[in-house]
Amino acid sequence: MMRSFFLSLIVMTITLAGFNAHAQTQNEAITAESNIIAATVYTNRAKVERKAVVNVPKGAHKIVFKDLPPSLMGDSLRAQGSAVQQVVIGALSHKRVITKELSDERQRALNEKLETLNDKVKIVQAESQALQAQKAFIQNIGKQAGLRTDEEIAKLTLNAGEWGPASEVIHTSLAAVLKQEVALDIKMRDLQKEIRQTRDELRQLGAAQRDSYEVSIPVEAAGATELTLTLSYQVPNATWHPIYDARLGTENETLELIQYGAVRQSTGEDWTDVALTLSTAQPHRGASLPPLRPNWINIWEPSKQKRSRVMMESAASAPLGAVNFSAGADYGMADEIAVQAPKKATFAMAQIQTGGFVSEYIIAGPSDVPSDGTDTKLMVGAFKTDSALEVHVQPQQSSDAFLVSRTTLKGEAPVLPGKANLFRDGAFVGQTNLPMLRPEEKHDLFFGVDDQISVKRKVMKDERKDAGIISRDNELTRHYLTEIKNLHKQQITIVVKETIPVAQNEDIEIKLDDKITTEGYMRDADKIKGVMRWSFDLKPAAEQDINLGYTVSWPKDHNLSGL
Repeated sequence: MMRSFFLSLIVMTITLAGFNAHAQTQNEAITAESNIIAATVYTNRAKVERKAVVNVPKGAHKIVFKDLPPSLMGDSLRAQGSAVQQVVIGALSHKRVITKELSDERQRALNEKLETLNDKVKIVQAESQALQAQKAFIQNIGKQAGLRTDEEIAKLTLNAGEWGPASEVIHTSLAAVLKQEVALDIKMRDLQKEIRQTRDELRQLGAAQRDSYEVSIPVEAAGATELTLTLSYQVPNATWHPIYDARLGTENETLELIQYGAVRQSTGEDWTDVALTLSTAQPHRGASLPPLRPNWINIWEPSKQKRSRVMMESAASAPLGAVNFSAGADYGMADEIAVQAPKKATFAMAQIQTGGFVSEYIIAGPSDVPSDGTDTKLMVGAFKTDSALEVHVQPQQSSDAFLVSRTTLKGEAPVLPGKANLFRDGAFVGQTNLPMLRPEEKHDLFFGVDDQISVKRKVMKDERKDAGIISRDNELTRHYLTEIKNLHKQQITIVVKETIPVAQNEDIEIKLDDKITTEGYMRDADKIKGVMRWSFDLKPAAEQDINLGYTVSWPKDHNLSGL
């Protein structure tokens, strides 16, 4: 009977031990060793994707991602996974972890250095206080000596052999104290500077280690399996903007428009060998319009002075297009005997996807973007354009002629607003800002002064007639002549722009003199009131005169503004 009792007790103990071991295995937390594999950068934030491969035993477990950036946006956390066995992923949770202990050897050394520097400051302060007391003592002796000297002078009992050496001793002692005081000030300044530098370095080292995010993902596996998990989240302090190179070839009148993306991030995590995507989406602007509210109006009563104001905000996203770029570099030989000339290497272009209302630029190949806040310039792609060269002249403003590429955007992708570097025949000539351009839109790109076009402007007539007996109106007549000569060896398209006055009062009349003004003009060109535009082809060594004449009349006893 006793033997049976002991056997039952042993079996029960073994069973309970196995149950406890199983329960412990079921609740065990598994730390995921992850690395960043992809990043999508928006205008004011980024979505980061981490990948981890975890061996998960059968049963329920918790997988933990540690040391995530403290700026992580918790609401943006998403997880997905795949495995050979059936795995159910539960709702993830996250918490901020603050590490109080300094785990880094450099941090310990900096803290010890900071303590030593503070001790040195206290020593310097003590020395400074002693010097102040010594200086006050010497100055007091000097005052007493001065009073005694004045008394002896009054009594005519002054002994030069006594007060002369005493004065010299006081002077020498005070000078020595002042020099030590200056030396202590310099020493204190150097110590304070070193303390600031040490504290700055300590802050930079300690920020990421003392404050981080920890994400827990509950999973339940039908059997032991290898689970591949992808964790994505958004972080601030990341942005990108487009930069362009506009390269003009004047011989064949071609314009090459190349887009780059300047990416900058200080998220606390370096992005190394990641799949990088640049997106035009703007999640920070919200997903809907604010509600409209009643716009109340009433009779204004000065005593009450009531006013109504309606504050409105708008969030809009422009629809964008799509284009696909391909790239490669080819070096080769036709056979072992005939070797072809090397071909020019080409750049790897980004793949642009615009299947909906947002454009995404998928950068070719893995990319590196350090978390130091500096710009990383990445190749995006080249835009197809149709271009024609023109020379624009605005003689009212300048006698210089400017080379212009009248560019039409082709393809399906838009040009986003951004700064463009301008190159003419390989030479850098300046910068400009490109507006938002959609396919088939035209834009004029200026490439500097064309010295081979001569422009001279003359005032042929500037005459005013005041109202009199015959005429009731004042009149102002003006006539301008612009002489243009082509010094190029090829034909050039010239565009001349002038302005004539525009009346803002019905009593003012502007009349264009058709007998003087050169034919072929467009009035109110570019949909701007008063702009006159001529366009013509000018052969080599040829000249062309542009005449402009007009008359302005207005009632007598009135003056004009703007002329």
